[in-house]
Amino acid sequence: MLLLTDITVDTHQKSWQQMVIMMMALKHPSACVYDAKKHHNIHIINKSSILNSNRIFSCGWAVAPGNTFDSTRHMRYNATMQGKFFRIGTRSSELAVRQTRMVEQALRASHPDMQTQIVPIHTAGDDRTDIPLCEVNKATGTADKGVFVAAIEEALARGEIDCAVHSCKDMPGVIDERMQIAAVLPREVINDTLVIRRGANMNAPVIGTSSVRRRALVQAYWSGRAHAVQLRGNVTTRLRKLAESEQMDAIILARAGLNRLGESQSIVPNTVTLVDLDCDSFMPALCQGAIAVEVRRSDAATYELVRSINHESSELTVRAERAFLAALHADCSVPVGGYAKIQGPVLELRVLYFCPDGVALRHIQRGPVTDPESIGCAAANALRALM
Repeated sequence: MLLLTDITVDTHQKSWQQMVIMMMALKHPSACVYDAKKHHNIHIINKSSILNSNRIFSCGWAVAPGNTFDSTRHMRYNATMQGKFFRIGTRSSELAVRQTRMVEQALRASHPDMQTQIVPIHTAGDDRTDIPLCEVNKATGTADKGVFVAAIEEALARGEIDCAVHSCKDMPGVIDERMQIAAVLPREVINDTLVIRRGANMNAPVIGTSSVRRRALVQAYWSGRAHAVQLRGNVTTRLRKLAESEQMDAIILARAGLNRLGESQSIVPNTVTLVDLDCDSFMPALCQGAIAVEVRRSDAATYELVRSINHESSELTVRAERAFLAALHADCSVPVGGYAKIQGPVLELRVLYFCPDGVALRHIQRGPVTDPESIGCAAANALRALM
């Protein structure tokens, strides 16, 4: 019997005609109609009954007997998405929306019939730019949920959105137990980039950044000659503040954000210079350059839908880095950095931690790529032993 899914009533005449043509072409006299809303087969139809019926049917996928067909995936997709928009929650910044567009495009490529809607959400980190980033959790009562994450997760928990898109480096090592990461997009470059104003004195520069990791690295990188000043705001805002400042010589941004915004091409060359910082000399934030898609743990259908866009090698590095964060109980107030890379069957994780006295502790942990969490935990334990 020919299996037809995504059958609905009162859709377009063209789709109904296509279903009949497929049945005729494959020489099948009957088909099983799947009701995506009720999750079961409702009746058997044949060509003559369709041709003589006033009901109009729409067909999505079809296979002949013996062919391979992932019916579970498609039925879950139909049941989840039929007749409504798939709502994707994100921060409201330009970069966050740009990254969410990337997720949206990937989902549509995997599910061509999907209809999506981006839902911008203001977070505590976006609202409280008047205080250092490491103090926002305490000031807003978001605890250790992540200042750019908590509000979006609550919207997800309430069912106001179907999934959430995050810059993975904004996510705490342990997320809300009601949630899980369903997919990680292909990772961008992970370097930090120094954006230097024309005429700046880079022997003893004043550098704008709100990151405790970057502030510690600035002191180490310039051997105490540099001075870090607080700088908050999205990428565009920080670039503007640099241009308007009479104090700052440079700022530090993630190269991934610059690339995604296209700022690398739009910044006037004689105004600033971009210098990518070596990952080992100036270690990036853990999970920098990665985009994560979060779903409700209870929503298996949406998990399977989003899982189709997962990039495996990017996810493996992220899992190791997040396991390290979780084991070390590190949030945005802890000066840590690191990155993982895959070398054949081996995953290597390089990590950095700054002690309160400014001493930098470094460690390299290697292990099988199939067990990234164990590598992350082992790296945290090794660093803890050095403290």
